[in-house]
Amino acid sequence: MKHLATLLIGLLPLAAVAQTQPAAARPDSTQNAAAQPATLGCNMLTGRITDAFAYPLTGATVMLRSRDRSFATDAFSTNAEGRYLVTSKKPIPRDVVLFITAAGYTTLEQPLTNCQPLEVTLEPLPGTKFKSDGRIKKTSNTGKIR
Repeated sequence: MKHLATLLIGLLPLAAVAQTQPAAARPDSTQNAAAQPATLGCNMLTGRITDAFAYPLTGATVMLRSRDRSFATDAFSTNAEGRYLVTSKKPIPRDVVLFITAAGYTTLEQPLTNCQPLEVTLEPLPGTKFKSDGRIKKTSNTGKIR
């Protein structure tokens, strides 16, 4: 009898945990297990932007916005290493896209599925010519860049 009492006392914490688990975590739940939260669970996103030759793109503009435009962050720029940090006061919604622009390069809208750092490569626009130091000399869309 003493062993049975010890066994029951040992199981009490497990029973308490089972009672405090949310319904979605219990195996007998009737809720849809595929339901996803409305946000990605973060309010910050980092990453790096490079060109087709893996050189960092300095000064590229990066922002987050939802497709219906109900959510948008301020615009942020990449540093000399092509790295960016986008922050938001509110949690980032699941339907958000990473919107990236850079002079002389294609614009990219990358849907996000998580908050992991994202490495992005931008392709130069047709007609873009570069100086020997890598800066853009001219593009067919904007003309000369001084």
